[in-house]
Amino acid sequence: MNAKSGARLGAAPQQELASMTSAIAATLVRPLNFRLRGYTLVELVAVIVILAIVAAIAGPRFLDSRPFEERGYADELASAVRYAQKIAVASGCNVRLTIAASGYAAMQQAASGNACDSASSVWTTTVRRPDGDALAGSPPSSANVSGSATLVFDNKGAVISGATNLTVGAYALILDAASGFVEVR
Repeated sequence: MNAKSGARLGAAPQQELASMTSAIAATLVRPLNFRLRGYTLVELVAVIVILAIVAAIAGPRFLDSRPFEERGYADELASAVRYAQKIAVASGCNVRLTIAASGYAAMQQAASGNACDSASSVWTTTVRRPDGDALAGSPPSSANVSGSATLVFDNKGAVISGATNLTVGAYALILDAASGFVEVR
């Protein structure tokens, strides 16, 4: 014992231990006015209601495949028009691309020896894709193809007969008759 303070010599470490213990206990036991941080039930319900409204408005647009199929078929038609034009230029023979509500197909004029007979009205040679399949196709069942057209490309790639505007649903195929340029809008 120390004569001046009346305490034992080891009292300082015990006081330090006691203050540490009370600090630990204070952090483990929450005061009564302490509130957990988080969302209330009202906030959660409000978020769920907002998400339900957005899903009800946007959901049907994602589930309807018609616009996607129409755009895909419009792009397919544009590609077929471009390919028919390229075949006409490469072969030197006129190419006829017939487009109807039931589908499309491409044919070339009958050959006369090693050359094409441009005066002939007979279209007997099927235009083939690079994979060997015929350049032909049909629209998806939900695509709305309005009208029909028969395009004839000459050996320079120009449209010498046929309509230059086609419609697939909300999309229009615009064809420049002089150059054969095709655009989907």
